[in-house]
Amino acid sequence: MDNAKTKTLGPRLAVGFSLGGVFILSLIHPLALTSLVALAAFLGTGEITKAMRHAGWHVPSLARFFAVAIVFLTYFFGPTGQWLSLVVSLGLLVFWRVGYLVLYRVNQSFKQTLRDFGGTAFTLVYIPLLLSFAVRLMEREGGVAWVFGLVFTVALIDTFGYLIGRFFGRTKFAPGISPKKTWEGFAASVVGALVGGQIIVMLTETNWAFGLLFGVTILISSVMGDLSESLIKRDLNVKDMGDVLPGHGGVLDRIDSLLPSTFVGYLVSMLAF
Repeated sequence: MDNAKTKTLGPRLAVGFSLGGVFILSLIHPLALTSLVALAAFLGTGEITKAMRHAGWHVPSLARFFAVAIVFLTYFFGPTGQWLSLVVSLGLLVFWRVGYLVLYRVNQSFKQTLRDFGGTAFTLVYIPLLLSFAVRLMEREGGVAWVFGLVFTVALIDTFGYLIGRFFGRTKFAPGISPKKTWEGFAASVVGALVGGQIIVMLTETNWAFGLLFGVTILISSVMGDLSESLIKRDLNVKDMGDVLPGHGGVLDRIDSLLPSTFVGYLVSMLAF
């Protein structure tokens, strides 16, 4: 076995299992899960705003604090708090940026300013808004089972795809976007999705057809989430969003598949009732 391919496997697995343990502990209470989601939103938003600023996008670093607010207001006030906090957060960050430009007399084109506002809106939607659907999923009947099943399915898709693709992958999947992705890894991810879908069936007492639907939709959202972050990193000219997680990169590198999957999982779960 290639030493170059195995030297990072140990730290990656250790971090993965540790994160899994923290996640399972957070399921003891909805507020505990909300706090974990808020932490992920805080760190992930901080990573992407830093990368965007280095690439010339002036997105306020304060966005990470508003990300936390969006998650917690979703917990306390439901969908009203979720969407209202998003709109208010965006408005305050735009006001903050305009104030900075005026106060410091920054010479910036109108096009660049609009691009910065768009980057701010994207950041708030991409990370805290999508993650906040985990909080709403937890509040549904059997929420613990749904959240656990969702995250476990995404973990199976990522892990199967990573291990098989890394050690046995030969045929490139999307070389122009993510050179390390292979069709062999994708095939393994399909198996992980099907297994995860049937685990959802056992946890939620749904039927096999729903499990198949759940697995396929989460597979699609996970792969799209992974490829989307690869595109973002390519556009921002960064290899990883951070280095806080050995073997994984940044927090955003770890939750990229989970971001759209949380939203998709919430929508699909509504079909079960």
